[in-house]
Amino acid sequence: MGRVIVQGLDGKVWTVRRRWAPRLFGDSLWSRLRRRVKGAMHRGEAVTDIGDAGCFLDLFSELAVVLVVGVVVFLVVFVAVPLLVALLDVVLVLLLTAGSVTSTTVFRRPWTVEARADNGTSHTWKVVGWRAAHAHRDEVAASLEAGIVPAESVVG
Repeated sequence: MGRVIVQGLDGKVWTVRRRWAPRLFGDSLWSRLRRRVKGAMHRGEAVTDIGDAGCFLDLFSELAVVLVVGVVVFLVVFVAVPLLVALLDVVLVLLLTAGSVTSTTVFRRPWTVEARADNGTSHTWKVVGWRAAHAHRDEVAASLEAGIVPAESVVG
Protein backbone atom coordinates (compact mmCIF):
# COMPACT_ATOMS: atom_id res chain seq x y z
CA MET A 1 0.00 0.00 0.00
CA GLY A 2 2.66 2.53 0.99
CA ARG A 3 5.39 1.48 -1.38
CA VAL A 4 5.63 0.51 -4.99
CA ILE A 5 8.23 -2.00 -6.20
CA VAL A 6 9.15 -1.83 -9.89
CA GLN A 7 11.87 -3.24 -12.12
CA GLY A 8 13.58 -0.92 -14.55
CA LEU A 9 14.66 -1.77 -18.07
CA ASP A 10 18.25 -2.12 -16.83
CA GLY A 11 17.22 -4.86 -14.38
CA LYS A 12 17.40 -2.79 -11.19
CA VAL A 13 14.59 -3.32 -8.72
CA TRP A 14 13.35 -0.02 -7.28
CA THR A 15 11.30 0.57 -4.16
CA VAL A 16 9.45 3.89 -4.30
CA ARG A 17 7.73 5.14 -1.16
CA ARG A 18 6.66 8.16 0.81
CA ARG A 19 8.56 8.46 4.08
CA TRP A 20 6.43 8.96 7.17
CA ALA A 21 9.22 10.16 9.42
CA PRO A 22 12.80 11.37 9.07
CA ARG A 23 15.53 8.77 8.78
CA LEU A 24 16.91 7.24 11.98
CA PHE A 25 20.46 7.63 10.67
CA GLY A 26 20.29 4.41 8.66
CA ASP A 27 18.76 2.35 11.49
CA SER A 28 15.34 0.87 11.69
CA LEU A 29 13.30 1.11 14.86
CA TRP A 30 13.97 -2.54 15.68
CA SER A 31 17.73 -2.32 15.14
CA ARG A 32 17.85 0.69 17.50
CA LEU A 33 15.82 -1.28 20.06
CA ARG A 34 18.12 -4.32 19.81
CA ARG A 35 21.24 -2.14 20.11
CA ARG A 36 19.85 -0.36 23.19
CA VAL A 37 18.92 -3.61 24.95
CA LYS A 38 22.29 -5.22 24.19
CA GLY A 39 24.16 -2.10 25.35
CA ALA A 40 22.22 -1.97 28.60
CA MET A 41 22.91 -5.65 29.24
CA HIS A 42 26.65 -5.21 28.65
CA ARG A 43 26.87 -2.25 31.06
CA GLY A 44 25.40 -4.25 33.98
CA GLU A 45 27.47 -4.74 37.11
CA ALA A 46 27.40 -7.79 39.35
CA VAL A 47 27.17 -7.67 43.13
CA THR A 48 30.55 -8.69 44.56
CA ASP A 49 30.22 -7.95 48.26
CA ILE A 50 27.16 -7.43 50.42
CA GLY A 51 29.04 -7.15 53.69
CA ASP A 52 28.98 -9.26 56.85
CA ALA A 53 25.55 -10.76 57.55
CA GLY A 54 26.24 -11.07 61.29
CA CYS A 55 27.46 -13.75 63.63
CA PHE A 56 23.98 -15.18 64.33
CA LEU A 57 23.55 -16.36 60.72
CA ASP A 58 25.08 -19.60 59.73
CA LEU A 59 26.69 -20.36 56.37
CA PHE A 60 23.49 -21.53 54.66
CA SER A 61 21.50 -18.44 55.53
CA GLU A 62 24.36 -16.22 54.32
CA LEU A 63 24.40 -18.10 51.03
CA ALA A 64 20.61 -17.79 50.76
CA VAL A 65 20.80 -14.03 51.31
CA VAL A 66 23.60 -13.69 48.77
CA LEU A 67 21.67 -15.82 46.28
CA VAL A 68 18.42 -13.88 46.71
CA VAL A 69 20.16 -10.51 46.48
CA GLY A 70 22.14 -11.72 43.47
CA VAL A 71 19.01 -12.92 41.66
CA VAL A 72 17.17 -9.67 42.42
CA VAL A 73 20.08 -7.55 41.23
CA PHE A 74 20.48 -9.73 38.15
CA LEU A 75 16.79 -9.38 37.29
CA VAL A 76 16.81 -5.64 37.84
CA VAL A 77 20.03 -4.99 35.93
CA PHE A 78 19.55 -7.43 33.06
CA VAL A 79 15.77 -7.51 32.67
CA ALA A 80 13.94 -4.54 34.19
CA VAL A 81 16.34 -1.73 33.26
CA PRO A 82 16.81 -2.81 29.61
CA LEU A 83 13.07 -3.25 29.19
CA LEU A 84 12.39 0.20 30.63
CA VAL A 85 15.05 1.76 28.41
CA ALA A 86 13.67 -0.05 25.35
CA LEU A 87 10.10 0.96 26.20
CA LEU A 88 11.16 4.57 26.69
CA ASP A 89 12.99 4.52 23.35
CA VAL A 90 9.97 3.07 21.52
CA VAL A 91 7.62 5.63 23.11
CA LEU A 92 10.00 8.45 22.20
CA VAL A 93 10.30 7.32 18.57
CA LEU A 94 6.51 6.95 18.30
CA LEU A 95 5.99 10.43 19.73
CA LEU A 96 8.55 11.89 17.34
CA THR A 97 6.90 10.10 14.40
CA ALA A 98 3.46 11.36 15.42
CA GLY A 99 4.85 14.88 15.79
CA SER A 100 6.56 14.66 12.43
CA VAL A 101 3.40 13.51 10.65
CA THR A 102 1.32 16.15 12.44
CA SER A 103 3.75 18.97 11.66
CA THR A 104 4.04 17.83 8.04
CA THR A 105 0.26 17.80 7.67
CA VAL A 106 -0.64 20.93 9.67
CA PHE A 107 2.23 23.20 8.60
CA ARG A 108 2.30 21.92 4.99
CA ARG A 109 5.90 20.82 5.19
CA PRO A 110 6.96 18.68 2.25
CA TRP A 111 6.76 14.90 2.33
CA THR A 112 9.83 12.97 1.20
CA VAL A 113 9.31 10.59 -1.71
CA GLU A 114 12.20 8.14 -1.90
CA ALA A 115 13.27 5.74 -4.64
CA ARG A 116 15.87 3.17 -3.57
CA ALA A 117 17.40 0.59 -5.89
CA ASP A 118 18.50 -2.88 -4.84
CA ASN A 119 22.13 -1.86 -5.38
CA GLY A 120 21.87 1.03 -2.86
CA THR A 121 21.27 3.90 -5.29
CA SER A 122 18.79 6.36 -3.81
CA HIS A 123 16.88 9.41 -5.05
CA THR A 124 14.61 11.70 -3.04
CA TRP A 125 12.03 14.35 -3.84
CA LYS A 126 10.28 16.83 -1.55
CA VAL A 127 6.57 17.08 -2.35
CA VAL A 128 4.07 19.37 -0.60
CA GLY A 129 0.73 17.70 0.13
CA TRP A 130 -0.34 14.16 0.98
CA ARG A 131 -2.15 13.47 -2.30
CA ALA A 132 0.53 15.16 -4.38
CA ALA A 133 3.20 12.98 -2.72
CA HIS A 134 1.12 9.87 -3.46
CA ALA A 135 0.69 10.91 -7.10
CA HIS A 136 4.40 11.78 -7.42
CA ARG A 137 5.34 8.38 -5.98
CA ASP A 138 3.27 6.69 -8.68
CA GLU A 139 4.79 8.92 -11.40
CA VAL A 140 8.33 8.14 -10.23
CA ALA A 141 7.55 4.41 -10.17
CA ALA A 142 6.19 4.56 -13.73
CA SER A 143 9.24 6.53 -14.92
CA LEU A 144 11.68 4.11 -13.28
CA GLU A 145 9.86 1.16 -14.83
CA ALA A 146 10.27 2.85 -18.22
CA GLY A 147 14.00 3.28 -17.56
CA ILE A 148 13.91 7.04 -16.84
CA VAL A 149 15.25 8.39 -13.55
CA PRO A 150 13.44 11.67 -12.79
CA ALA A 151 15.53 14.61 -11.63
CA GLU A 152 15.58 15.31 -7.91
CA SER A 153 13.80 18.53 -6.98
CA VAL A 154 11.18 20.14 -4.81
CA VAL A 155 7.74 19.47 -6.30
CA GLY A 156 4.59 21.42 -5.49
